[in-house]
Amino acid sequence: MSTKMVRMSFTLPPSVRDDLDYLSRRLGVTKSSLLSGILAGPLSDLRSLAESIPDNPTEDDVLRARGRSNELIVQRLQSLR
Repeated sequence: MSTKMVRMSFTLPPSVRDDLDYLSRRLGVTKSSLLSGILAGPLSDLRSLAESIPDNPTEDDVLRARGRSNELIVQRLQSLR
């Protein structure tokens, strides 16, 4: 099953645009593909973390979120190894 892609518009600093242009040319992929690949995992992790924090967090909620964010960082580092 294919996922329908959506068009979005962003405003970025020129240096970020230049880096995207260079990397997409160098890797032979579109800027959209490059950004999708770079952002998919980290954005999913960040959303999961944000969803686990109540709207009015207590100090204990914040501590749990810090622990969860640490777990996510460790998992990302292990997957890179």
